[in-house]
Amino acid sequence: MSSSDGVLRDEPTDATFEPSLDQPFDIDGLVALRSAVAAHADLLGLRPAKVQELVLVAHELASNAVRHGGGTGRLRLWRADNTVYCEVRDDGNGLDEERAERFWRPAVDALSGRGLWLAYHLCDQFEVISSTTGTVATATMRVH
Repeated sequence: MSSSDGVLRDEPTDATFEPSLDQPFDIDGLVALRSAVAAHADLLGLRPAKVQELVLVAHELASNAVRHGGGTGRLRLWRADNTVYCEVRDDGNGLDEERAERFWRPAVDALSGRGLWLAYHLCDQFEVISSTTGTVATATMRVH
C-alpha cells in the first residue's frame, strides 16, 4: 500500500548526479513524455506491468501540472538502490493543504480528480509538497 509520510528524495547528493530523464513539458509534449517515461522506466529495471503503471502515474501528474499548475512542468526520473523515483514539478499557485495531504477517491460521476488518487494507489510511496510557488509530486516504485 502507498504511504504519503516520510522523505522520498533519495537521490545521490554528489554533484555528478544526473537523473535518467529530466524533461520539461507542456500540453503538446504529454505524448512524448509518456514514451520517454516508458523507455527510461524499462531501462531502470521496472517490470513491464510496473512500467505501464508508472507511465499512467507520470501522465496523470503531468496532466495536473498542465491543467492546474501553470501550463508547464518538469519531470525527473531516477533510480536509487532498488527504487525508481518519478518527480513532477510545476510553478502554479499550489494545492490547498487538505488536497495536498489527502488523496480521496473521487465520486463515481466525477469528471476529474482521479490523478492524485491513482498515483497514491499505484505507487509504493507518494508525496505532494505544495506552496504558492508550485507543487512537487514524487512517486516511487520498488524494483523487484
